[in-house]
Amino acid sequence: MYYRAMRYAQLKAFHAVAVNGGFSKAAQRLSLTQPAISDHIRKLEDAYGSELFLRRRGGVELTAFARKLLAVTERMFEAEAQALELLAKAKGLEEGSLVIGADAATHVLPLIRRFRERYPKVAVRLVAGNSAQLLDRLDRFEIDFAVIAETPPQQAYQARLLRDDAVTAFTAASHPFARRAEISFAEFLSQPVVLREEGSVTRTLLVEEAARRSLPIANVIEIESREAAREAVAGGMGIGIISTAEIVPDARLHVLRFSDWSASMSEWLVCLAARSDLHIIRAVLGLLRR
Repeated sequence: MYYRAMRYAQLKAFHAVAVNGGFSKAAQRLSLTQPAISDHIRKLEDAYGSELFLRRRGGVELTAFARKLLAVTERMFEAEAQALELLAKAKGLEEGSLVIGADAATHVLPLIRRFRERYPKVAVRLVAGNSAQLLDRLDRFEIDFAVIAETPPQQAYQARLLRDDAVTAFTAASHPFARRAEISFAEFLSQPVVLREEGSVTRTLLVEEAARRSLPIANVIEIESREAAREAVAGGMGIGIISTAEIVPDARLHVLRFSDWSASMSEWLVCLAARSDLHIIRAVLGLLRR
């Protein structure tokens, strides 16, 4: 490592002398002393047995070999400059990409809007999935953040609370319960129930509460997306549960409070703890704090 660092410094000194036409100007350019520049050039010439400069009054002249080497170092340091420029843009979030996975887009859209206003040159992609699926994708580095309805217990994650909303029931507008404002938990379970797939938090909340009350969930229709579940309820196939944040105006649906069950769904913004120091991750978390 030391050898490579020294050789790099020697090549940089050679390039500065060749481009600037002299040792003193190269020293000024690199913020080094002239003896230090001379030492770098001497060691480079000694190591490879090649003369690089012909010392002339008023300056230096490149040897034929040095002109060939200069063509190489020009490409070398131009590539370095491009790399540093690219890294500077990444640090300033002038380019790059951000991928967020969400169990419901509505929870994270305000944050995405603020991010786009602050960093318009960063490409943003939003993907869907339930909590279990999104944590799996987060672990595989396929997404930068997961927006899920529960905070993961493992220390491998860092989580920030986005919002906390009540859970409510909803039916088709044509359902007999649509004339009411609230429903008991037992009445809810007496109906065909439209449930999300395994891994969804609404399903977990309902199943755990039913078990706590020793009530069976006898008539279940399982549907794997929130939108499809909403359509099934609107079509009269059963009664469903939803967080108040996910309710959208729809004349086909009627929302009911639970009279004897108080449950809520929290939405968490989760990233891998090992990646929490990345500039783009800190930028998102910074917007959330504000």
